[in-house]
Amino acid sequence: MEKVKEQSPKGKLTKLNELVEALCGIYSRVARRLGVHRTFVSRVARGERRSQPVENALVAEYERTKGD
Repeated sequence: MEKVKEQSPKGKLTKLNELVEALCGIYSRVARRLGVHRTFVSRVARGERRSQPVENALVAEYERTKGD
């Protein structure tokens, strides 16, 4: 994989978009699984809110997707 600092600005934006979409997907899957809103999951992930079930689900989803 090409390093981000070696990519063109367009390449960097493309990579950034891919990362954002991946995060949104993780947040959406966790939210659906737990019956909460995606923005709540996002706030927990950023540390603005605390929820052990959401934190556990985020870690589990991260581990699951990391293996892809």
